[in-house]
Amino acid sequence: MINCQQLIDFCFDYIEGDLPNDEQALFRRHLAQCPDCVNFFETYRRTPEVSREALATQIPATVRDAVRSFLRTRRDDL
Repeated sequence: MINCQQLIDFCFDYIEGDLPNDEQALFRRHLAQCPDCVNFFETYRRTPEVSREALATQIPATVRDAVRSFLRTRRDDL
């Protein structure tokens, strides 16, 4: 059995498929018994995907202009 810290240490290798078969089985067994590690692992696994989506999102020009205007107004008030 592996502990929570070991699971955290193995996340990258597990996702990349570089974890040996016996350790993959221990990894999955730990996830089956530890809801906290499931939450951590799902967050870890989805972080690159969410980051790409956030970077690909374009802010509409009207929103961008409104934010800039607001920030200029606030700056002038200081």
